[in-house]
Amino acid sequence: MKARWLKLTLLGLAGLSAAACSRAPNPVIAHDPIPEPPPGYRVVCSSSPFIFHGFVSSCQPGQQPVLVEERVVVRAKG
Repeated sequence: MKARWLKLTLLGLAGLSAAACSRAPNPVIAHDPIPEPPPGYRVVCSSSPFIFHGFVSSCQPGQQPVLVEERVVVRAKG
């Protein structure tokens, strides 16, 4: 009786492990994309060395005055 219970348990675990490995993971699909930042948005970051070739970084977001320049495109045939 004890051997039958052990065989059924092992068979069940084998079936569950096969089922767990047979499915591919679901890909992550972005439903709401992140909008682009407003014109003039900037971030100032600074880094300093840390132990074992690591770095510690800190970033401060900031707003820069918006200066939108019109770009001139010159086309010439020749």
